[in-house]
Amino acid sequence: MGISFKFFPLKDLIFSVVPTVGTYLGYLQGVTPDFLPNKWIALGIGLLASTVLALIFYRDNVKSYKKSLAEILATGYFLNFTERIGRLLQSKHSYKILIGELEGQPVSPENIHVEIAIPSSAEALKSYANMIDKKTEKVFLEDPSTGEPIWLKGRLEDDGLYIYDFPRTLFALQNYLKSDFSNPKKEAKRSKKIFAYFSDKINDLRNERISDLLSDRLEFKFI
Repeated sequence: MGISFKFFPLKDLIFSVVPTVGTYLGYLQGVTPDFLPNKWIALGIGLLASTVLALIFYRDNVKSYKKSLAEILATGYFLNFTERIGRLLQSKHSYKILIGELEGQPVSPENIHVEIAIPSSAEALKSYANMIDKKTEKVFLEDPSTGEPIWLKGRLEDDGLYIYDFPRTLFALQNYLKSDFSNPKKEAKRSKKIFAYFSDKINDLRNERISDLLSDRLEFKFI
């Protein structure tokens, strides 16, 4: 991503720049340390050290930003969809189809199968999204506990309803990390690191809330 001053926080600048500035002022006032009597060598070393420290801080801050962004998206997706689907499959009540030729027909949770794809890169995300658009259609179910509609992508077969989903929120990364996704060559490499943060967070949430995801009809597919 492009250089941004927001990744040079004040505390990092204090630790890297202020000591060097103090050294510069000391030389200007004639105060020189015994181990570096030549002020030009000392100033050069100080400047180089400050630059290296600043770059290290910058790189760490960018990495933390990307990781935090991916983890926020993962948490939102898990809480808003995955956890809800897990409870749907464990329900004792049938769900009613709201729209289409089968409108009003009940579907038992035992006949609902869910595949959740977790992509490993931007390319995998786009490929799966295109595949799902071609093989599925919109399905609206009525939540028996709240009466609210649940929007899904899936297809009805003789043995039940098959639902396919993936974290569409990952498409939002392009808005926050434009330089990482603007070049196809960079996108292929950099998106894998960011998507790995997302995948790791999803796995952490699965382990934390395993009781909501016990159904053998809920499959996580890492692509």
